[in-house]
Amino acid sequence: MVVHNASIDPHRSTRDYYECRSCGARATSERRLETCPDCGGDVRNIAVARE
Repeated sequence: MVVHNASIDPHRSTRDYYECRSCGARATSERRLETCPDCGGDVRNIAVARE
């Protein structure tokens, strides 16, 4: 018997993963990042699937 827990989503990360569009540096954060901590460039959330 398999027990399913609806409150746990194995496909959702507890942290977001960001990648800088300028220098390519990657960072994790529990809150939304607006700029790269290394160079100050724009970042994108790479934990979100893109089509």
